[in-house]
Amino acid sequence: MPLLPALALKATVGWLLSSSLLLVLTLPTAQAASCKAPKSYYKNVACTSMSGYFLASKDYGAPVALIDSKGKPVVDLSAYQKVAADKIAAGLIPVQRSGRVGYVNMQGQTIIPLIYDVLAESRGWARAASEGRIVVKKGGNYGVIDNSNQTIVPFSSAFSDIDNYSNGVAKARKNKVNIKLDSKGNTISEPSSTNANNANANNANNTNNANGNSSNGNSSNANGNNTKAGSAQASALAIDKPLASSTAVTSKTFTTLKADQQDGKWGFVDEQKTIMITYSFDEVRPFSEGLAGVRINNKWGFLNLGGELVIPFNFSNSEETQNAENASMFIFNQGKAWIGTLNNGAKICIGTQGNVVDCD
Repeated sequence: MPLLPALALKATVGWLLSSSLLLVLTLPTAQAASCKAPKSYYKNVACTSMSGYFLASKDYGAPVALIDSKGKPVVDLSAYQKVAADKIAAGLIPVQRSGRVGYVNMQGQTIIPLIYDVLAESRGWARAASEGRIVVKKGGNYGVIDNSNQTIVPFSSAFSDIDNYSNGVAKARKNKVNIKLDSKGNTISEPSSTNANNANANNANNTNNANGNSSNGNSSNANGNNTKAGSAQASALAIDKPLASSTAVTSKTFTTLKADQQDGKWGFVDEQKTIMITYSFDEVRPFSEGLAGVRINNKWGFLNLGGELVIPFNFSNSEETQNAENASMFIFNQGKAWIGTLNNGAKICIGTQGNVVDCD
């Protein structure tokens, strides 16, 4: 074959191969096909795990904002070095700054402070919230918190791994043994054949004792005593277990949260002065009926005890609000909160769902 045609053929084959490779590399993935970035003035926009929301970032990857399907920014993320866009769940966004991990909500408020370790695992540097639980690390040890930063599974070096919760259960590796944890962080014990045999043996002994008493002519008394003892024991168990459970819950939870100010911003702490809702607000009202009025800039909304925004920032601040005589505004009382006054002097009130209701 002449030299020139051979070179031409080789070049053609090479071009075809490179074109095929390019075609393979540029084929859209299933995720990309199902996610279409909106038009916006942001240069770099990527999909997230939350439908209808996208992450805008700078050329070097630093996050800028979370934007909606119309290209409008909804959360300012410029204060963070990283955002786990694929781990957004339950309205919580994992963020990272200075080697620490925390979570902000869809209003940009810090719900879980940046105090946790960066995870060094194949699943990424942060976990997503799952069934109201988040697997985190602190001081190099695994633990589990809930969506309001309450510790569910205490941090311990005994854990080498904890899976995300699924159907109320999390698989874990503790002291080189595989275990299961329930939603309260307790180890789920599985019945063993030894325990079952012991229970059967105890039942057999009780039956024999009852029969023995019967043969002595004390069957009626024995049966009566056994019945009373059994009822008393059952009643004791029925009372003791709920009381023990109730006591445990009371010792771990709070009855209310108190407003606290730091560096010009307001947040909420529990009775031990532990920060439960971070200092993110310009003004707050005390919790009443499980809700607290909070203000950012010129708008008021309402949080629940878990730090979740249950009534959006729809209500404007005014001179009336700032009047000391009107300190009862934005505080719920018997299911109603006064949020403003009409020109004719009539008060405007809302219910616990944010709907307008009569003030009387």
